[in-house]
Amino acid sequence: MTKKLICLSIVFIMSFGVMQAQKSIIIKFKENNYTSYNGKYQSGNENFDNLINNSGHKHNPIGNFAKTKTLVVNLNPDDFLDFYINEYKKLENVDFVEEDFIAKGAGISNLESNSFNPISTFPNDTFFNRQWGLYNDGTMSGIGSVVADSDTDMELAWDIETGDPNMIIAVPDTGFRMTHPELAGRIWNNPNDPIDGIDNDGNGLIDDYQGWDYVNNDNDPTDDYGHGSNCSGIILAKANNGIGYAGVNWNSKLMVLKVLNQNNSGTYSAMANSIYYAVDNGAKVISMSIGGTTFSQALKDAVDYAYNHNVVFVACMMNDNNNAVYYPAGHDNVISVGSTNANDYRTNPFSWGGGSNYGNHIDVVAPGNYIYGLSHTSDTNYNTYWGGTSQATPLVAGIISLMLSKNPTLSVDQIRDIIRDSADDMVGNPAEDTAGFDIYMGYGRANAFKALQDVPVLNITETADISNIQITNPIKESLIIRSSKELGNTKIIIYSLEGKQIFETAANIKQGINETNLSNIPKGNYILEFNNKNYRKSFKIIKH
Repeated sequence: MTKKLICLSIVFIMSFGVMQAQKSIIIKFKENNYTSYNGKYQSGNENFDNLINNSGHKHNPIGNFAKTKTLVVNLNPDDFLDFYINEYKKLENVDFVEEDFIAKGAGISNLESNSFNPISTFPNDTFFNRQWGLYNDGTMSGIGSVVADSDTDMELAWDIETGDPNMIIAVPDTGFRMTHPELAGRIWNNPNDPIDGIDNDGNGLIDDYQGWDYVNNDNDPTDDYGHGSNCSGIILAKANNGIGYAGVNWNSKLMVLKVLNQNNSGTYSAMANSIYYAVDNGAKVISMSIGGTTFSQALKDAVDYAYNHNVVFVACMMNDNNNAVYYPAGHDNVISVGSTNANDYRTNPFSWGGGSNYGNHIDVVAPGNYIYGLSHTSDTNYNTYWGGTSQATPLVAGIISLMLSKNPTLSVDQIRDIIRDSADDMVGNPAEDTAGFDIYMGYGRANAFKALQDVPVLNITETADISNIQITNPIKESLIIRSSKELGNTKIIIYSLEGKQIFETAANIKQGINETNLSNIPKGNYILEFNNKNYRKSFKIIKH
């Protein structure tokens, strides 16, 4: 179903046809030629040391400087950018010097668009019927042409997997509404740096307990624009709680990293920094709905760092309705995603205009137009929708997180192959969506159910260090539970799909195979929850 993962929606600010940077540059030094001491950087080259330490330039590392040897240098307001780029390039111990370009999230909400055309009816009980990208029965109105099953088959995928509670998914963006009930208890906390005014983990960031704000350089990554809250909710909004929307992944944790400001723009250095942070702090998937037209070696280095640490990086194709290459989607080792409408055609235009970009670097496409989601200003307003490859990207990232939940030993290359091979091909515009790979839809529209079917089953007896529960589904007389470690006394609760609790028992879950009698549960579809003080996970189940 997927062709290349649809990614970030980004717009660059152009000046004379070239994206202009802030007054900052990125410098990478050759290995073992550069050290820091009390905030002063020394290379052994007197000319260089004088230039950086006596120029009045402020500088900060990108990632762990001992590993990356990369700095972002902020120039003075009156400094000439090209002059200092050339001055730094002259020095022998410099690997590369480049501008610190500006990128922008390209998803557009109905509140911004001049063509806002709200849906006439807003249900006040449940909003899953608006989530056509997960389940499309062909009846939703107000979103253009609708064809049943032009979706990712999420309702079938949830029969297989709903997400690993221990997994971390990073979303570098405008931030997130940190108090939103849809992610209550599921925002990642850094256990190595509690809030005490001290940089306990030694990463140069004081009290980065809930991620980091690389725009304002502080520990509050609260969303002040909305793009990040929408993208994050697509992946991780809590399901079966009677409010709002259902995320693709019901259980995993969100790592909040703010790299875009209140105008939805940010620097390449902030993007690169967020990637290093996510990888170094245990994220398994990075969903980045951001991009720019200029190639950056610093950004490429960060993307490759994720790949070399087996972290899946998903990015958007952008929204210009052409074959312009945006980065990071244009880099190797990225799963690049485009957008489709509710009739499976490539989005052209979005609700606000533009269209899904295309090209030889696209992997898959996914639903990305009229995507309702979470608000960054309210816990109860669910009437905002967005459109862009920014919205398709987190949907694919969410599917990948379910694949890794089912089998955390998968490599990035294996995941890319499965996402491509399981995509639904030749479902879009016949003039664009041809057999096999094409530049418009990649390998097809992503299909979560088929992707999870293609994921090899994990042999948990060989990976006892992974805390994860798997169940046999559908269920007959007994619930068969496979656990990779001993979880101890755990509540097993069953809810109807309307959220009413119909069963509860307690079980001492041991490593290996466990069994619980469910013979008294009538046939039907339910939500199953495991819950103890250290572990919580939900499944959609079928009782035969």
